[in-house]
Amino acid sequence: MFKKGPKVTSYILLVAITISGISTFMIYPLLVFRLLDVGASIGEIGLILGALSGTGRVCSFIIGSANNRFGSKLTVCSGIFLRIIGISIFAFESHIYSYIMFSALASIGSSASALGIKTELLRQSAERKLITMRSMAINSGAIVGPALGAALYHIFSFHIILYISIGTYAILGTILTLTYFSPPESTSFADSHYEVNLNKYSRYIYITLIASAYWAIYSQWAIIVPLISTQALGYEEASNLVYMANAVIVLTLQYPLVVVALKSVKDSTILLLGFSVFLASFGVLFIPSSLFMLALFCIGFSIAELLVSPTLDSQTAKVAPTSLGLTRAYGLQDTITGIFSIAGSSIGGLAIETIESPSATAFFGMPVTAIAICLIVILKRFTHRR
Repeated sequence: MFKKGPKVTSYILLVAITISGISTFMIYPLLVFRLLDVGASIGEIGLILGALSGTGRVCSFIIGSANNRFGSKLTVCSGIFLRIIGISIFAFESHIYSYIMFSALASIGSSASALGIKTELLRQSAERKLITMRSMAINSGAIVGPALGAALYHIFSFHIILYISIGTYAILGTILTLTYFSPPESTSFADSHYEVNLNKYSRYIYITLIASAYWAIYSQWAIIVPLISTQALGYEEASNLVYMANAVIVLTLQYPLVVVALKSVKDSTILLLGFSVFLASFGVLFIPSSLFMLALFCIGFSIAELLVSPTLDSQTAKVAPTSLGLTRAYGLQDTITGIFSIAGSSIGGLAIETIESPSATAFFGMPVTAIAICLIVILKRFTHRR
């Protein structure tokens, strides 16, 4: 077993996040085209991607409860195993229901491993610095993954890329079984004074609603990027370039902005700024398809993401009800936001298929963003009164 200690574990987990990101983003930008090749429609692809991105989040409260009881190591390693089984379906031509079922399984595995790793890290610190480092690790993988995937796609088939991804997950799972993890959280429902106090939980409720809007918005990325990038640049691998650009922007700007430049700015203000940028990004989709439109959308969406994502994680850790514990608080939130992620992906795909234009996603994204902004304004006033 690797040397014990929270600092050593943190370093290993940050590296594991990066490797996992590489494995994931080697194949994610190409999934839309793989599914089109096997005869799936855009609407069906929306359902499949929704299952892939949201099912695990829906199950996260159950996952979090198991993590709370059995510890993060079992959750993380079991999650990686389930993910390997789930993504293996994309190696075959199958029925849409099989794709949805295995995508759901992969999603559960992904959420289990991600929740276990996130909990292990945030039990050490809930400050912006460590959360931002976690996000930077994710985006480091998101830079290398699409680049490696695009390069391999020119030389080999999608199947080879998928097999490499599966093999990487297998190696990663083996390493993490040898890594030290903290004991399970001691908090349990039986030991908690589980009192329903709306005032006590109101900030957690607001943050969860705002996070739900974020995931409904973020679910549009996997559908819209392959379509608008192919329209603008004329080839399928352009999707990989946009994924890489997104990761580079987040990796380059997140720490300087969130940790340094906005250090003294309240979290609610950062959230308000981030969602305002989301709103502008969806407006860009009404510009005729071009490299200029693609660049504007990618830059705006990426800046909004780097502002909102770590801030939501930080806020959740700070307002998590003691009766739930950190693990279950994240799990419950992920369960709720997962429903919105699945709904967002499904509605986005159907809207694009119905209107026959990628800009259709804006008719869903803009109202959801506006609702999130309203919730943040309410949260700011509530916090100020307190």
